[in-house]
Amino acid sequence: AVEPIESSDSEESDFLVTLEGTVLLVEEKTKLDDPNNLAERRKAREAGQVYSSSRQLVRHNRLSGLVRKAASQLASSSSSRAHDLRLIWFTGTGYEAHALSEQFIATLYGTTNIIEMDSSVSRRCYFFRNSDFHRYADTIDGAIVAYAVGDALSAKLCINPLSPRSSQLRGSPIFTRFKAAVEDPEVLERIGKAFIVFGNIERHDENALLRALQIKYKTKPLMTFDLGYHAAAVALPTDER
Repeated sequence: AVEPIESSDSEESDFLVTLEGTVLLVEEKTKLDDPNNLAERRKAREAGQVYSSSRQLVRHNRLSGLVRKAASQLASSSSSRAHDLRLIWFTGTGYEAHALSEQFIATLYGTTNIIEMDSSVSRRCYFFRNSDFHRYADTIDGAIVAYAVGDALSAKLCINPLSPRSSQLRGSPIFTRFKAAVEDPEVLERIGKAFIVFGNIERHDENALLRALQIKYKTKPLMTFDLGYHAAAVALPTDER
């Protein structure tokens, strides 16, 4: 059952969702294509030129602003409505929908990628950078991060391991519904596919963070690298398609 929450003088979340007796407080956010990028794309298309774009898959201030707003709305509604868990639902849309969803995940978790010397295997590292799951750990238990391509919607459930209700989320019916489409840093760490930085190390001191990881996981020297999303498009005449 999904109950829309009526607007009021205070900021409110969007929905109360009841699933097998568990009540979820949900705030929904959608990110559209940047109008300036759309204008540039249209201009290139009309001129018969290739339009290229790139997006670094790292924490993004504008997406962090969406999380900050959502956290405020969840906190406001939580004080007056009985619930068990608090979630953000984010949907990336447009030409870079998938990239937007990955960038949103990086914003939540403060991720980077780590590679060990003399190894070709990389691991995702959670909370290496400033992260909104850390900042709003008491407010946001997790996020459903989706992207739309045509009529298809892909989504995954991201667990906030810093939330005091993280175990409750893992045992909830919404967790069960997502089956394998779950991102849980602590599970990935246990099976050797991820690193996690906990503690009060200054997030701008990369060398200190790498040393802490090297000691914690007993590795050789480590280095970071960030992935990016790159795309190109060109309009073709109908008879050339």
